[in-house]
Amino acid sequence: MDVSTVNLNTTNDRQAAERLQTLYTVHDVLKQVEAEGLNINSILPQVLQIAARQLAAADGSIIVINQNLEIEHVWFTQGTPTESFLDDIMNRGLAGWVIRQQTPYIIRDTRTDEYWLPRPGHVTTSEPWSVMCTPFMTRKRAIGAITIHRAGVNQFDEQDLNLLVAISNQAATTIENARLFEQSQRQLQISALLYEASKVINSSLDINEVMQHLLSQMNELLHAEAISIALVDNQSNELVYQVAAGIGSEKIVNMRLPSNQGISGWVMEHNQAVLVNDTQHDARFYSQGDMRTGYATRAMICAPMQSKGDVLGTVQAINPTKTNFTRQDLDLLVNLANIASIALANAQQFALTQAAEARYMNLFQDSIDPIIITDLLGTIVEANRNAFAFFGYERGELLSKNILDLHPVGAALPTAANITKGDIKHFQGQAITKQRRSIYVEIYAKRTVFADIEVLQWIHHDISKQRELEQMRDDMTAMLFHDLQSPLGNVISSLELMRYEVTEPLLLSMLDIATRSSERLQTLIRSLLDINQLEAGHPIRALGEVNVESLFDYVREVEEPNFDRRGIEFRRDVELDLPLLYVDEDMIRRVVINLVDNAIKHSPDSQKITVVARRCENDLGALLLAVQDQGNGIPLEYRNSIFEKFERIKTRSSSKGLGLGLAFCRLAVEAHGGRIWVDDAPGGGASFNLLLPVVRETAVA
Repeated sequence: MDVSTVNLNTTNDRQAAERLQTLYTVHDVLKQVEAEGLNINSILPQVLQIAARQLAAADGSIIVINQNLEIEHVWFTQGTPTESFLDDIMNRGLAGWVIRQQTPYIIRDTRTDEYWLPRPGHVTTSEPWSVMCTPFMTRKRAIGAITIHRAGVNQFDEQDLNLLVAISNQAATTIENARLFEQSQRQLQISALLYEASKVINSSLDINEVMQHLLSQMNELLHAEAISIALVDNQSNELVYQVAAGIGSEKIVNMRLPSNQGISGWVMEHNQAVLVNDTQHDARFYSQGDMRTGYATRAMICAPMQSKGDVLGTVQAINPTKTNFTRQDLDLLVNLANIASIALANAQQFALTQAAEARYMNLFQDSIDPIIITDLLGTIVEANRNAFAFFGYERGELLSKNILDLHPVGAALPTAANITKGDIKHFQGQAITKQRRSIYVEIYAKRTVFADIEVLQWIHHDISKQRELEQMRDDMTAMLFHDLQSPLGNVISSLELMRYEVTEPLLLSMLDIATRSSERLQTLIRSLLDINQLEAGHPIRALGEVNVESLFDYVREVEEPNFDRRGIEFRRDVELDLPLLYVDEDMIRRVVINLVDNAIKHSPDSQKITVVARRCENDLGALLLAVQDQGNGIPLEYRNSIFEKFERIKTRSSSKGLGLGLAFCRLAVEAHGGRIWVDDAPGGGASFNLLLPVVRETAVA
């Protein structure tokens, strides 16, 4: 027997037994750890300790990553390196290569291997060491790596590497379960936070209270050295830090940051969340906050708070207490920012509503006019101080009444169904005070919102003095016009008598001018008297049968001198066999003369004026009469207003006048139950149209 062979086999058997015992030990330790609650922070050091002991390593490390290749957990036997060094390991170091390639690796001499990154301050930077690194594999995915070191060159062989692979494979499932368990616990915490935050939002509209509560919850999950919330100042386009927690929080509050500066300013301007794990190498970083607080910002995550596309502010966390910020941390911050956005939008809207209501109440109470607020059924729910004084009621008395109680019986007040949102009903009527005194008022009614409910607002404006003055003016005007008729009639009679005594042509011409002017003045006075009578609602009494052709003959005879002087052709367009009109002949004559005279004024010389009469297709009881010219027409914006008293079209070419002719025409036609309006004539110009009643045919027995 070869003794060397026996010794070799014995040695191999012993090593195999030791490795098997190692795997049993790892298995027992992992089972015990799982039974104790899958705490990943206790699993990692124990796995590293077993591997280092069994392979006689001096020290080592474990890195655990997520699916985005971001470091979630690290464990070093001799202190934790800087975040930048960890980034280098993942980007170009041994552990990063092993994780990406999912392949174990041996470094025979750290001085010559490209994957070995000297760790500042560690003994491996000055002496040759041997290193092994294997991935933690689960479900065909690397979730991390274990690395162990031993002083000297060529200290590990393939059998050592196989043992480390066996240890890492056995530990991988437990580490992944612990990682997932930690994530689930974290997710439960996040859900609890979101629930608590939602409760705060629903229970408070104090934005400072909401933000302070959110900050405390955020810090429990993000494990950052400081967290703050900044709101946008729309006037200066700056971020203003409102609340903060952690290091430097008392100094960061009220700091202002322009929108074009800093990482938070960039987030505000671009409405995007960012994760920066090395602020010193980020061009967006702005050191004003560090200078103010005296603390250095190494890493930062920041998310916008936005509502309907507008950024309301930002939430930022700086300096994680464990390794780097991860994408998961940023996602959590975004969720928290969304909750804060809802709270902020609600609080701001509440503040705006309160401010608007305060302004409304100030205007409401300070108004010089009585204002009544009713529900949609008319029950009075509020009134300003002038309403109580105006109507003479105490507050309790007035608020128990209906709006109809403040007006005469049968008053035609609009109902809620007649008042649409944005519409204002304006009318005049009478108000009845507690002492039963009647006061003329102008009323403005509109639908609005008061104390979060839809209501009707009634503004009463006292016009009793105005009505008295108008009545006095109308009485004086009527008396004046009535008194002018008698002397003017005497003047006209005298002029007619003088015609029989005067034979000289020049004097006769002067008498004609005086007579026509006097008759024109008499017509104007009669029209003014008629306007007063018609506005007062007096009925027309002198109704009779009038032939349309005879009416037009009279108008032609009166206006003949004006036609001749201007070279205007007077034309007729009259249907055959028209029924007789049933009108006040003198009044309707003056209406048509007014319209023809108006057409002459606004027609160029040598043009045509056409009078039209035809049956009305839609109303067999009326005739359609029209006076059409070839002037410039009536602009659309004036087609209603020109029929009001003293209203005239404001143009350079508009003729002088009082603006009473068309007002008289409207009142006269409407008093007959007809209608008058203006539109475009067929050949250009204006067409003044009126509908007038005809004689009703009586049935023959």
